[in-house]
Amino acid sequence: MKKLFNLLIVFILGALTDSYYVSAQIFTHEQGDPYMIEKIQEQLNPNLADFPATVRRIAIYKINYSALRFTNEEVEYIRAEIEYSMRNYAGLTVLSPPELEPNDKLKIVGNDSTLQILNMQGRSLADVSPEMLEEIAYKYGVQGLVELSLQRREPEGLVISIRVMNPQSREVVWSNSFISNPPIVLPTLNQGTQKLVTFGISTKSSDLWYRNQYATSTTSNDTTGAGAGAGAGAGAGADSTANVFSHQADTLIRQALTDFSVTFTYRQPLDLENSSYIGFSAGYHIVRSRDREQTLFDISLFELGLIYYQAISEKVADIDEYRVVFYSKLNTQFPLGNKEGEMFVLEPGLQFNLSKNIGLSVFGNLTLAGETIKLANKDRLTYKQTGFGFHAVIRF
Repeated sequence: MKKLFNLLIVFILGALTDSYYVSAQIFTHEQGDPYMIEKIQEQLNPNLADFPATVRRIAIYKINYSALRFTNEEVEYIRAEIEYSMRNYAGLTVLSPPELEPNDKLKIVGNDSTLQILNMQGRSLADVSPEMLEEIAYKYGVQGLVELSLQRREPEGLVISIRVMNPQSREVVWSNSFISNPPIVLPTLNQGTQKLVTFGISTKSSDLWYRNQYATSTTSNDTTGAGAGAGAGAGAGADSTANVFSHQADTLIRQALTDFSVTFTYRQPLDLENSSYIGFSAGYHIVRSRDREQTLFDISLFELGLIYYQAISEKVADIDEYRVVFYSKLNTQFPLGNKEGEMFVLEPGLQFNLSKNIGLSVFGNLTLAGETIKLANKDRLTYKQTGFGFHAVIRF
């Protein structure tokens, strides 16, 4: 029974250890060499397409690395993966002459008077002597000597630099560097800030009350104090008095109004495609009565608003803009001068971009509140709730 209990304890501990190891492996997968080499090969393989056509036979003769950062097994694994890419994606013949084989041994070179100890880590024996290197390259028909440099850095991960040299001229014929975890450059929002000037004309109906003034007169005869004598002539003592009274009355006149406006809009994009914008607008309106013979009426209004744009068509490359854009503007309009009243207006519309800088929009307007404006002489102007108009748009 005791043996069975001990076996059960060992089994549980072993399962927990294996589970921890698997979890650790999953957690560190992106930090492992296989993952990082895979990311480097995704960059290396397409770049091998421009490898020199005159270099077809290569050999790795030198690998630069720190023994504190890489083990021999890791270096061999990285080398094998680089050679695989060069064979399969550049169509190269990869040679491995023993004289050009990088190693990590010390070499002692001496003569009668000197003794020199060379650190051969990552270097081949032939690399010590340029003449020997050229001789070995000639012996095996090596057209390109490859030098690898390996680094581990944070947060870049694994960094590999490859340099290919002509064995005779020592000319570097191809070189490149690759990072397993290249820094992510977050796309910045295209600062497509735009300013728009619009010239518009719109029409609305109104009810216009004129407060008219007119006068009436009455005449009264005063017969008191007529002549004392009966013999006075009839009516000889009568006085006539005229009285004038002022009256006011409201006259309702329905009038069509024309609104001429100029508006400035500043807007910024809400996405990378510049398909939607939000902005502010300020404008000036001159409202005039259309039938100038019936009533002569002019009023100036100032506008402040918030506007939203949303593209509803594909972007046109020729003008670098969306051809059709829906917009909705909410603004307040108030009269200038000694007049009273504020209007809140919703203006939905469609803007058609005809070129990069010129457009045309058609819109409707809906007065949400405050449609009555009181003038200085107590006349009142009441807008109908709906209207429509057109804008010419200049964008810069």
